Amino acid sequence: MKRFEHTSPTSVQEAVKLLSAQNARALAGGTDLLGIMKDGLLPADRVVNLKTIPGLDYIKEEGGELRIGALALLADIAASDVVLKKAPALAQAAAAVASPQIRNMGTLGGNLAQKVRCWYFRDADRTDCYKRNGSFCYAVFGASDLHAIFDGAACFAVQPSDTATALSALNATIVVEGPKGPRTVAVDAFFIGPDVDYLRETVLAPDELITEVRVPGSVLGQKSVFLKAAPRRSIDFARGSVAALVIGSPISSARITLGAVAPTPHRATDAE
Repeated sequence: MKRFEHTSPTSVQEAVKLLSAQNARALAGGTDLLGIMKDGLLPADRVVNLKTIPGLDYIKEEGGELRIGALALLADIAASDVVLKKAPALAQAAAAVASPQIRNMGTLGGNLAQKVRCWYFRDADRTDCYKRNGSFCYAVFGASDLHAIFDGAACFAVQPSDTATALSALNATIVVEGPKGPRTVAVDAFFIGPDVDYLRETVLAPDELITEVRVPGSVLGQKSVFLKAAPRRSIDFARGSVAALVIGSPISSARITLGAVAPTPHRATDAE
């Protein structure tokens, strides 16, 4: 592995300053970043360890919203009484991520910001892949059963986050911190497809990081569900998933999001 600088900020503002350096990368649980670095797929001259920032691992209901810190572990979200009661789709999605070992290390912020799992992008020899600043998508003529069936444009890698699918259905927002302070982004606007920029998956600038996820009070306690299809019951990334929220009895409105079928969480608006 290439040598890199390791830093341990103690505040969000310090982390943002450290991330302003060229090829600086934020490290939370490390379950995705370390593998990418070892494979040489993402230049990293500085690693900014977010785990040394206190107070970003909370799960609480406050101000009429469900608020979850970016460093909250997936295992804790899956087991949280308030999440299970107020936003069950999110608890189910967190419980469906990978294996128990990954969920015990992986964070909500990291699960949302992870890179795509396309096996062509992850192959160190595919240097001309679009996502590595090349000019070719191997999925077009290769094995494409794990790739996008909606909204592909040049690149057909899918958004791999289970929690993103659930949070889209729950109409959640993401709080992002950068040099100009915090900003709030709707989940459906947080992810970007290859038609916008095939080198990026989110609106995060290099010197920005996720600090919090908020689920609005209007959906708390309403019926919601997350379902995932994968070759193996856990461990594997989804071949397809769905999260649904229904409001009212009789139903007055619904939100339905499909996962692992498009470069971003895909709202099934016709079905809604």
